[in-house]
This record gives sequence, structure tokens and C-alpha cells, in this order.
Amino acid sequence: MPPARIDPPRIAVFVPDLADLPDRALAVSLANRLLGEGFPVDLVAPRGGGPLRGRLAPGIGQIDLAKRHAATSALALARILAERRPAVLAAGRGVERVARLARLLARSRAILVRVEEEEAALAAIRAAARRSG
Repeated sequence: MPPARIDPPRIAVFVPDLADLPDRALAVSLANRLLGEGFPVDLVAPRGGGPLRGRLAPGIGQIDLAKRHAATSALALARILAERRPAVLAAGRGVERVARLARLLARSRAILVRVEEEEAALAAIRAAARRSG
């Protein structure tokens, strides 16, 4: 009998949009690196289009919440958290409150990680993923 396979924990990265801005580019780079390390990754945005969409690796789940603004997307994000059940929810400073509210609404156990600097965020996400599993 083969040993049981343990899937790595899913990670959701929440961004306000995919505009070509430094904080959004950081989130896309982070998502690509996490996918390269073997984590299943979803990039979640109120509106899924934008210049940075083309920089996402093909294996990243791209979830468009169909909302105009991040501030109005808490319920839609909560639905995604309930359905996809990520172990970690990474969010930048501008959308951290929305992510926190969505996590509460979904009654999600996802560990919220603030994304401000790539290496620190990567280390925090790895540590949170280890704690979750």
C-alpha cells in the first residue's frame, strides 16, 4: 500500500486589482514563487483584469469577484474562503481589513498574513502554512 499523500495547504492572495503598481506586482511575484514551491495558489481580486494578469503563472487560480472595489467585496471573498478553504490568506495593507472581515464572515480558519515585503511575507506564509497543516 502506497503511503498517504498529504497535499500542501492552499494559499489565497487577495489584491485590490491587477493594476501595474508596486504592491500588486509584489503580490503577483509572491503568488508565482509560492506556486513554484508547490503550494496551490489562488489570486483573488475584485476585478480580475489588468496589466499584471499576464504575469501570473498558468497554475495559479485566478478568481474574479466581479466587484468594482475591494471595499465592497467582503461577502464575495467570504464565499471564496468558504468554498476553497485556504489555509493562509495573504493580503496587502490596503485590503487587510476587507480580508479580515471576509475571514470572519466565512468563519474561516485561514491564517491572515499581511503582505508588505516579499521575503518577509514569503517566510510568514510558509510558517503559517506549516502551522495550519
